[in-house]
Amino acid sequence: MGAMTSPSQKASLYVGDLHPDISATELREAFARIVPVASVRLCRDKLSGKSLQYAYLNFFSPSDASKALACLNYTSLNGKPMRIMYMQRNPITRKSGVGNLFVKNLHYSIGSARLQSIFCRFGTVLSCKVAEEGGRNKGFGFVQFEAEESAKAALDALNETTIEGKNICISKFLKKSDRKPAKEGSKYNLYVKNFGEDVTEDLLREKFSEHGEVYNAVIMKNSEGKSRGFGFVSFYSPESAKKAEKSLNGALLGLGSKNLFVGKAQKKDERQLLLKLKHDQMLSHKNENMKASNLYVKNLDLSIDDSKLREHFSVFGEVVSAKVMCFDNGASKGFGFVSFSTPEEANKALGVLHGSIFKGRYLYVAIAQRKEDRQKILQHHFAQILQRDSQFSHRFPNYFPSNTISQSKPGQPYEPRPYMIDGQAYPYLPMDHKGLLHFPPAYGTYLLPQQQKVYNNNKVYKRTGAPTGSTSSKGSAAPSKSSMRFVDYLYPFGQI
Repeated sequence: MGAMTSPSQKASLYVGDLHPDISATELREAFARIVPVASVRLCRDKLSGKSLQYAYLNFFSPSDASKALACLNYTSLNGKPMRIMYMQRNPITRKSGVGNLFVKNLHYSIGSARLQSIFCRFGTVLSCKVAEEGGRNKGFGFVQFEAEESAKAALDALNETTIEGKNICISKFLKKSDRKPAKEGSKYNLYVKNFGEDVTEDLLREKFSEHGEVYNAVIMKNSEGKSRGFGFVSFYSPESAKKAEKSLNGALLGLGSKNLFVGKAQKKDERQLLLKLKHDQMLSHKNENMKASNLYVKNLDLSIDDSKLREHFSVFGEVVSAKVMCFDNGASKGFGFVSFSTPEEANKALGVLHGSIFKGRYLYVAIAQRKEDRQKILQHHFAQILQRDSQFSHRFPNYFPSNTISQSKPGQPYEPRPYMIDGQAYPYLPMDHKGLLHFPPAYGTYLLPQQQKVYNNNKVYKRTGAPTGSTSSKGSAAPSKSSMRFVDYLYPFGQI
């Protein structure tokens, strides 16, 4: 790895953690009080134009940049301490994580400036930051050295040491994408909440030590140093952690405390994911209950308004809302909606009032459906009908829909149309004006057993209308009285 450029040779600074309302002019004025400033570039979002809360400043000489860094680093501007470091033009160096350390379990009073003063004796510190939320220390931070050797020396010397009464933990910083997922059983940290302000970290450690060796115990505190009522306990073994969780969850600890909650400590993103899933489940359950509690009511008398509709349905439970739909002129459309507090009340009203008479009209009551859901159901229903008709006509070529038959003059039979079977033309089933069906000989092979008897007893007519086996060739005979109606012949086919 090539040697890094010395910071003393650079004349550009990176300024981070800026207040969102700081302008480039204000930033220039703040630095111009110390040294002349060549240029300022405050970075903003391309779409919204809002400040990204960091900037780059160019100076006329490296000595000016060094002086500005020494005088203004961690000083407040609009109430926020600025974090200043030499600008790194090479992104590979910045993103490699070389010399970067992660420090946790920090005392709430330790800020970025104090953290840098602790680590600076091991080498040149490029950047130092303590994570904050709402102006409060989150108990961890990051330190980046110029050289990897300096970071290793600080890690070996300060890891597991006590600073401000707390045992700090230091490790090499890893990007989130490089961190290995934790194995089952490797999580020994417990999250504890609902204890009183009189509970100290020593008392917390003592109480949890009854169930195994405790590695660390910490209570989260506010800016005034008072307990926030929750903390973390870390065990050396997962068995001890599980035993403590089982025994102490729901127990009392300290004066004025509630029942303790003890559970597995989770990362922020894991906790947010679980809360989102829980919220989605609750929302889905609520929506399902609302759907089942909503009734659609139609065929209402035009004199019915919201209050009368509510009064009529309120005998079955608590009516949350009742609405009669109206035109723009205020006239009723004859239907409305009633929402109950529970699905059980809605079902009770549905069972009693559907088909009942209200103001001289038979009510139609059903569970309300969204327009999109109703359209999907109707589309599915009609698709099934079309599929059934297609299969029916494929199995029975003599089947035809009613609109394909052309009727001749009143009193005359329908004109049959030929269809092809194995290359031979056959007529459609002919019907007379009374709807009676007459079977040609070829159709005997398509009949059900119960139809075969009727077929054999009927007078069968050919295309000419002459009865089969008739000795007379003059004219055409009238249809047989025992002929089946078309509807009686057609529907049993659907049972095959």
